[in-house]
Amino acid sequence: MIAGERSPKDGLDWVRRFADALDEMVWVWDAASGRVLHANAALLRLLGRESAAPVGRRLLLERVSQEDAAPLREAREHLPGTGYTLEYRLTQPARRGERARVARLREQAFASFGPNGERWVTHVARDISWQFDTTAQLHAEMSRRADAERSLSEANARLEAMLATANDPVISIDERSRVVDWNNAAERVFGWAREEAIGQVLSELIVPPAHREQHLAGIRRFLADGSAQIFNKRVETRAVRRSGEEFDVELSVWPVRTASGYTFSSFVRDISRRKAAARALAESEAKYRQVVENVNEGILVTAGGRILYSNPKALALTGQTLESAMSRPFIEFIHPDDRERVLGNHMRRLRGEAVENNYQFRVLHVDGRVRWLEISGVRFDWQGEAATLNFLVDVTERRQAEEDMRGALMRERELSELKSRFVAVASHEFRTPLAGILSSVELLDTYGARLPASERSEIVEQIRTAVTRMNGLVEQVLLTSKLESGHFTFEPRPLSVPQLLVQLAAEMDQALPQASRIAMRCDGLDESRLLDPRLLRHILMNLLSNALKYSAPDSAVECRVAAERDDGLLFSVSDRGIGIPAEDLPRLFETFHRGTNVGSIQGTGIGLHIVKECVDLHGGRIDVESESGRGTVFHVRLSAPRAAGH
Repeated sequence: MIAGERSPKDGLDWVRRFADALDEMVWVWDAASGRVLHANAALLRLLGRESAAPVGRRLLLERVSQEDAAPLREAREHLPGTGYTLEYRLTQPARRGERARVARLREQAFASFGPNGERWVTHVARDISWQFDTTAQLHAEMSRRADAERSLSEANARLEAMLATANDPVISIDERSRVVDWNNAAERVFGWAREEAIGQVLSELIVPPAHREQHLAGIRRFLADGSAQIFNKRVETRAVRRSGEEFDVELSVWPVRTASGYTFSSFVRDISRRKAAARALAESEAKYRQVVENVNEGILVTAGGRILYSNPKALALTGQTLESAMSRPFIEFIHPDDRERVLGNHMRRLRGEAVENNYQFRVLHVDGRVRWLEISGVRFDWQGEAATLNFLVDVTERRQAEEDMRGALMRERELSELKSRFVAVASHEFRTPLAGILSSVELLDTYGARLPASERSEIVEQIRTAVTRMNGLVEQVLLTSKLESGHFTFEPRPLSVPQLLVQLAAEMDQALPQASRIAMRCDGLDESRLLDPRLLRHILMNLLSNALKYSAPDSAVECRVAAERDDGLLFSVSDRGIGIPAEDLPRLFETFHRGTNVGSIQGTGIGLHIVKECVDLHGGRIDVESESGRGTVFHVRLSAPRAAGH
């Protein structure tokens, strides 16, 4: 029979209506045929269809859990004989947006008779899932509450044990500043036993008189408007022991609201030792700072290419202020030629690599001077970062002294070599004319009366020539001595250059048989110039003498003078002689130095040295162009302003 159908003939319409109004699931089936006679609306909602299955004995069995299906099937097999009441689990599939679930039903089955005496079986099933869900939730909640109470009890026990054994005092007070808790550390630090402290006003126990009113006012202000200055933060203040001794403490205070009002708890840490250590450290740092800032060594702390600290001595080495030194990379204060070396050593030392520990480099002073410093350094930690501690010493004067000493040694060595060369040259240059003089004197002594007058005159002339040569050698040596000792000075006066050249040509014609090979040229020099005639005479005489000496008797020698810009004069002396080897050019103007290709040509090696000294005194410059075997050209440039009024 379809639910909802009504048969007025059987007289049971009211029963069907009553069953449909129930929340329980009800179905009735005929014991003889097994056909379902009625299934109420609650059952149909569970089944998800409008009519029940045709066999009432098997209704719902396909959804019953495997564990519960066998007992239920066996109980139904005894129907209609024996009724039963069973609980079982039933799977309700998902539908209409609802998730699948397992429901727990309690089913009661019993036999009854129909209107005509036929045997019927009635089933009434109730969904009792909620009972199990609620019970499980209740058990779970009770378990959670028990666990929470146990955890709270354990936490309280741990907290009490922790507070009791804490190294720092833990103190709690109420709104009237009366002590409600006082741990063992508080007894030890302040000297009051717990029994003595509980109930006492805290400000009268441990707060110094100067801070008591402030303490009480803070509590009143918090209770009045909730404002606080010291809660939930660390505060340093003073406390007092039972003995009356005041000491430094650090407080952490927090309020706790309770059913009876507020309590205020605090951790109190004795920091008197830390404060004393900090004061001692500050005093020690001040002493060491005095030492560091007054030592004669510069001290720098550097890291990452920058200066982190500098003492006054280190700043004085470059003339920088502390602000400017720390605002720029330190490499900017180092001489460009030394930057790569210094920065490389700095970075390797930071990495812990092997590095030269003592070396010297140059720094740039703000006044433009270059100072030499010697550095030694070590790697260390500065405020948690790798840095280098550097010690600097100004070695500029020491290097200058060493340089002066090396120069003095060099000059002494040169003087020794000069003496040796002078002895060698003098012995050679003097021995030749002296031998000639001795030979001539012996001829005159032995054969003088028998020699013709012309031969006697020739021998006398040879003696005179030898004496003149020796005299010239002595004059060159004396002139060199005067030039090197500074006794020669630059004394310019108005001078006609063409006239000077004429005089030189006349003098050389008398002194040198080959002087006629010299060609003098003078271009654009009609006005007198300010020159030192003595220096200029030595320059030209020596250059022309050498040109004649080291060139063939039939080759030309030229002396040319030309005006240059800015009142300059260019003197050029050229020959086509033996030339100067390239290896001799660097030492060309040294005293007693002679070219390696001069052979037996007589000379002292003094002339070009005299030329160079005279050019330097005149503030000029001398250059040489030469090729071995093809001749030489000397260029002398002198400043020669035009003489006023000439």
